[in-house]
Amino acid sequence: MQEFRGRVAAVTGAANGIGFALAERFAREGMRVALADVHQPSLDAAAERLRSAGATVLAHQTDVADAASVEALAERVYQEWGAVHVLCNNAGVGTVTTDRAWEHSPETWRWLLNINLFGVIHGIHAFVPRMREGGQEGQILNTASSAGLNPGVAGMAPYSASKHAVVAITESLAAELKAEGAALRASVLCPTWVNTDMGIHSERERSRIMRDAAMPVPPLAMSSMPGVMEPSTVAQAVIEGIRGEQLYILAGSAESFERMVLRHRQLEEAAGKAAPKAK
Repeated sequence: MQEFRGRVAAVTGAANGIGFALAERFAREGMRVALADVHQPSLDAAAERLRSAGATVLAHQTDVADAASVEALAERVYQEWGAVHVLCNNAGVGTVTTDRAWEHSPETWRWLLNINLFGVIHGIHAFVPRMREGGQEGQILNTASSAGLNPGVAGMAPYSASKHAVVAITESLAAELKAEGAALRASVLCPTWVNTDMGIHSERERSRIMRDAAMPVPPLAMSSMPGVMEPSTVAQAVIEGIRGEQLYILAGSAESFERMVLRHRQLEEAAGKAAPKAK
């Protein structure tokens, strides 16, 4: 997909961070943009910012953990604009805690997987059949993380599990679209540290869903992390990745992905040991 002007993008988690940067960049490319977010005040503010810059915007409150809510978003966008050419399943939450895998409560696992994993699944179910039926070229972008490619990190089992799953789903989706000769492509976005307020928004949503739960540790200050990027840098990588038909859109320095390379070396070593010995 090379041309964006005059087309339609739908972005979940669009009120802040990477989601807003994607929406802003798509609008600059001349697209109409459907913004979806669970937090209505933030969604309204984001829509107003884009409209004041001349963008054509549709804003719809959406809880990606709820399949019916995502279906309602798809219905509204198609009713008003008749198509979606770029779908960004971007909404996500995350925590970095001192809890080990067996110490995270089942409620924490469900809360995080319902948003990070099922949010992507619900987006695919609601939009991809409509996009296929439209017969136009298009792109599905699922936001994972470098945590979806790297070895596991202590304290991040639920988050890392969700992001590995998003990578795997996208790989399967891309293969399925290619096998049927569809005009659609799928990509997975894997950024490293990005200067967003995800920790704050995650705490807000976790408190909303799990009424009596407080974050085990203070929200992570993304701006203090080494090699942190601005969301606009990630949005630029997405534009280039879509035009280049990249399955994996990695955003970050080469040093940031050293652990990913190490993981694959370890897998290659393990595969070598698993290979049957020649007789």
